Amino acid sequence: MANSTSQDDAGPEYYPIHIARSDGRGYMNLDHNALNPKEDQDVQQLERWEVILAGHLQYQLAPKEDKKQYKLAAFPKGYELRCAIRKDGGRDYYTYGHPAGPKSSYRTPGDFVLHILWLASDSTDYSQCSCDLCTKMVEANKQRQPTNSGLDPSMAANAPVQPVTNTMAPPRPGPVNPEPQPQPQPQPQLQSQAQAQSQSLPLAQPQAQAQTQARPQPQTQPQPKPQPQTQPQPQTRLQPQSLSQSQSQPQNVQTAPSGTPPGTTGLSNIFRVGEVVWYKHTAWRLGLILGMNCKSSGYGGDDTQYRFILAPLGHAMLNQQNVTKDAQDMRPFLTFSVPNVAIDELQDKGFHEVDWQAFATRYSEGLDVDQRAMRMQMVGLEASKMAARHVNDSFSTFDKMAQAPTADGSFLIQTYAGVYFGAEMVRIGDLIRVTAPSSAADNHPDATAVMHVDEIQVATATSGAANTLPNLQFKGHLYRTIRSTLPFPPGVVPVETSEAAFVEEVGIRNQIEHDKKWKWGWLLVQRDAVRMVADVQGRFYVTHKLMNIIDRDSFQESMKNGVVESAQSYLNNRSHSGRGLYIERKPSRGATLGLAVRSPFTAPQGMVED
Repeated sequence: MANSTSQDDAGPEYYPIHIARSDGRGYMNLDHNALNPKEDQDVQQLERWEVILAGHLQYQLAPKEDKKQYKLAAFPKGYELRCAIRKDGGRDYYTYGHPAGPKSSYRTPGDFVLHILWLASDSTDYSQCSCDLCTKMVEANKQRQPTNSGLDPSMAANAPVQPVTNTMAPPRPGPVNPEPQPQPQPQPQLQSQAQAQSQSLPLAQPQAQAQTQARPQPQTQPQPKPQPQTQPQPQTRLQPQSLSQSQSQPQNVQTAPSGTPPGTTGLSNIFRVGEVVWYKHTAWRLGLILGMNCKSSGYGGDDTQYRFILAPLGHAMLNQQNVTKDAQDMRPFLTFSVPNVAIDELQDKGFHEVDWQAFATRYSEGLDVDQRAMRMQMVGLEASKMAARHVNDSFSTFDKMAQAPTADGSFLIQTYAGVYFGAEMVRIGDLIRVTAPSSAADNHPDATAVMHVDEIQVATATSGAANTLPNLQFKGHLYRTIRSTLPFPPGVVPVETSEAAFVEEVGIRNQIEHDKKWKWGWLLVQRDAVRMVADVQGRFYVTHKLMNIIDRDSFQESMKNGVVESAQSYLNNRSHSGRGLYIERKPSRGATLGLAVRSPFTAPQGMVED
């Protein structure tokens, strides 16, 4: 192949980039013509592709101050640029070799570079590649799977990607600085500071954690590898009709396990249907849980026993394909803070205040195909940030239990079994993190207490009032954990009469505790407390279930050393990722999301939204 033999070393004006891994198949009898090394146009086009691809890699991965020029030393092994000669004598060029088959090809360097970026990552999951061929291949394999097989639809396409051992040269002279990753395995990469602000998701540490703890935290702040956030469509204008077509596709969503509330895998588990989460797709991205499938034939167990169907957050016009993820590749929304919007025109605007179709057209106007593809990736990234903040500042209720006016008729009080509150689902019986009472009787230094939610109410002023905005409030007893010798002091509740999360939390703390004269329990802090939205920081997550997802190695070390750490210190408060506006009531979760996802959200079976 011309592209694998003629470019072993780039010319002196370029620095060579070697692609050290490939899934190329090197098909025989391909369409169109192999490149002719004696044909000037073929030689020029090959060099053009290699320079453009290297330029994309430099833009995505190189430090800002790097001003060198780069060129691929060769296409990834098994990939080949070929020429199609038109009737008028003109020439079109296509790259073949993708595992989707010998008829599948990339038409532009901008299409191919998405796959090369994936090859440069440590992922071997084709569902994590943003290129069009991988997306279609995963979707095709998904359609061939039995409806309720319990298997990850993307697994059939995930043949191992083998490294090319004879091209292990570094992408450029000089050292490569590894960036910290939230997973145990390191991912060496080149990172541009400017690029990290505009093309990836630079995630802020939880504020409380950064201010109150001097020692390094086990949870490393993720520096996402710059990876295209969306699947661009560079050859065509984005048309409204494509939006309606993409939204009509059915979703493979199973109902909740028997005996658990709709949309949950268990009341003490982490992830729930309809919640916004972070998921690892080379970079950390924002998505919405559409549903879950159990890995085994029967339901039960923690979140690691399930696969979750996620809709990438952004805008429906971008037609981002749904992905399937394990719990280990996901994080609760409050684990990280949403970065600020990087495009000036979008500053100080809400997601629904932007005409995204017009903005995308204007933002990419006058650019070539590759530049336009880059701009569309940025549009998708900014849309995901703004959509997440909008969701964070909204709520919708479900399963109404009662409704009645107050005695003086000035308010209508509605009581519900659950609420989508910001990114999370909260139900009666859940534990939520709230501001602690200021009572002098509680001298615990933490500023957070845990409420057992007994009531979820929405109070709406009747017509004629100056302010008719609905007020969401939570009622229940407040608790905090306590470490004490036996017998426990007054106020410690019998754990065997408590909810599952109460039991599991003190159970794991007592298991970690090496000095068995000390025991952990839950101390009642305040009865019948009421907390408004500003005082609610988010759901409470059981330590071992959260830490086994966020930082399993650190948690195992803590257990080994007998050190009990609060997993809640790894979380932000809900207010850290909003726009600072009042929380807005929406008629349903789907109405909250609007066009922020491609697939329309359907409430879990058995849930009645109101």
